[in-house]
Amino acid sequence: MMPTYEDGDIVIVNKIGKKISGIERFDVIVFETPIGEIYIKRVIGLPGDHIAYENDTLYINDEALEESYLDLYKEQLLDNGTLTQDFTLQSLTDYSTIPEGYFFVLGDNRRNSVDSRYPSVGLVPMEKVIGKVNIRFYPLDSIGIVK
Repeated sequence: MMPTYEDGDIVIVNKIGKKISGIERFDVIVFETPIGEIYIKRVIGLPGDHIAYENDTLYINDEALEESYLDLYKEQLLDNGTLTQDFTLQSLTDYSTIPEGYFFVLGDNRRNSVDSRYPSVGLVPMEKVIGKVNIRFYPLDSIGIVK
């Protein structure tokens, strides 16, 4: 999730266990991957969503959505490329929409993030979600509520 979160940041996670009702699009969650690693990523897709990226624009159910939290990172690109490569949910997963009980997640460091675009992570089952990140606790100059 760099640069939103850096290695060594300490966050407070609201553990939700099996109750996932409080997770919304663009929330940052902590979850366990299929190989047992713990990741922190941003929820992009919810059950029933069709996801696509085209020309650095996120489309959910064919509607373009703003990701203002990425604006600074897009401005800092040194080449003429995109921050997020084009894809569709179906090209990555063979699903046309996200199945019930799953989330599609992306890291904010889109060029270097291992997230739902990769088979090693894939769609995140709700039962693997540990919790939602609410507050950054450390470093002290970055304490605050996570947005």
